[in-house]
Amino acid sequence: MIEIAIVEDDAAIRDSIELVLSDFGWRIRTYGRGEEFLADLGGYVPDCIILDPHLPGVSGADVAQVVAAMHARIAILCLTARPTSAVTSAVIAAGARAMMTKPVSVETLVEHIQAALAGRGR
Repeated sequence: MIEIAIVEDDAAIRDSIELVLSDFGWRIRTYGRGEEFLADLGGYVPDCIILDPHLPGVSGADVAQVVAAMHARIAILCLTARPTSAVTSAVIAAGARAMMTKPVSVETLVEHIQAALAGRGR
């Protein structure tokens, strides 16, 4: 079973993505803050993370750096409303495989997830 974590501070976006992706048979966990996700990371290792780089508290860039250092095979996808920011660039530098701009279509999101999973040898 494919495990996907959504780390997004906007509850409406987080819930929408969860609803759409669960229809593909993937198991979804959601987090509103980077700290919440990192607290779970010891016992939970998803296949893919959809990460907002502009999180309150621990930034998306910091989350991506921790994930890349601990679990290089986790596919990190960046989803942002501000794709040109330094924070977004830092997430990409930390290992995110794609950057998507909000709003994102279901087709684009799923294509990026599938490509990221394939790219990690799945």
